[in-house]
Amino acid sequence: MAGPDGSLPGARCARHPDAAAVAMCARCGGFLCGACTEVQGETAYCEPCVAWLARHGRPSRAVVALLGANVVGLVLLTRPPLLTVGTLLAGVLGSLQATRELRRIARGEAAPGGRLPAWVLRCLAAVNLLGVGAWIALGVFAVFSFRRQG
Repeated sequence: MAGPDGSLPGARCARHPDAAAVAMCARCGGFLCGACTEVQGETAYCEPCVAWLARHGRPSRAVVALLGANVVGLVLLTRPPLLTVGTLLAGVLGSLQATRELRRIARGEAAPGGRLPAWVLRCLAAVNLLGVGAWIALGVFAVFSFRRQG
């Protein structure tokens, strides 16, 4: 527990032994002084761990959730056309989120480790949207075929 001045009693910074530690790195457990502490969200990290997290971090929860939704959407494509509304929604949201995530990665605001899941999401979303488009085209074709016969 940190003392009244924010330091950890008796702990010294791993990089600056003359400075009192004010935090511990959440990833490696090293002691950090105020100058060495980098806060991500509400968690303290050392500089090497921040760099590691930037390279190897996990994809966003939204990307993971929409990956699941798009897999379910692929299954729904094999069902009656009325159920493809869910597939359409999953495809549109997946496409938008994948684009957003890839832009965040390009700007350095998200971990590059999320690039592959974002691309997979983009591809699944495209397949779902193409599938919904095929259902719509089939429906339009059927309507015009029946009108010509009648």
